[in-house]
Amino acid sequence: MKKLLMTVMTLSCFAFSSYGQKVEKQIIGKWCNPYTYESTGELKGFEFKKGGKCSAINVPSLDLRTWKIDNGYLIIEGFSKEDNGKVEVYKTRERIGYITSDSLELVVQEAQPRLAFLYLNMKSIKKLVTPEVAPDKK
Repeated sequence: MKKLLMTVMTLSCFAFSSYGQKVEKQIIGKWCNPYTYESTGELKGFEFKKGGKCSAINVPSLDLRTWKIDNGYLIIEGFSKEDNGKVEVYKTRERIGYITSDSLELVVQEAQPRLAFLYLNMKSIKKLVTPEVAPDKK
């Protein structure tokens, strides 16, 4: 029985490890908030790069540096700049609800009311969301 339990635990570790690696490969890219894009036409979000580097997209108050996935949670670290010039450490830890090639859901609060953020891959956001604001024509 002990041998069976150890085998199951070992296989579980490999399964979770491979899941984490799959998610890490899927998350690399640019992810933007569809609601901001729909209401203003602006692309704002995050870019996750190989090697755990990240940056903010069109969010000048965020100086993001690193990202990692730990036990199903996305952890982003960097610095936040306030209007008065004060710089503070920025760190988030949000559970990955789901991820596809087009969508990334980050769960901020599990309890009622459940709070989650949706991001769309920058490659597909323009196909999936139409801005209400017409872009400037020059």
